Amino acid sequence: MERLTTLDAYHAFIRAHSIAIIHVSSPTCSVCHAVLPRIKEMVSHFDGVALGHVSIDEVPEIAGELLVFTVPVEVLFFEGKEIQREGRFIDVERIANQLNKMDKVHKITYR
Repeated sequence: MERLTTLDAYHAFIRAHSIAIIHVSSPTCSVCHAVLPRIKEMVSHFDGVALGHVSIDEVPEIAGELLVFTVPVEVLFFEGKEIQREGRFIDVERIANQLNKMDKVHKITYR
């Protein structure tokens, strides 16, 4: 997981990885802290999927960039385009299902 501390770092991360998940959180959000280990575990099973973490307190511009109104938010990108978003009540299985579908087409490899 890469910690993204600027909006430029976020943009560079999305450009550098064809498949990326951005975890947007806040230090005071207990749900964010509970969800992140589950997201890390899920991502660890897929080769070719990068995980970035942005704190909305450190990078407040990310809220406008991603239209984030509450945290946590998980945003899945493919080739720079948002293809899935989970907010507030994160369904990790739904994200994994999307990655499994992508695996069949784009060969991201489930471990």
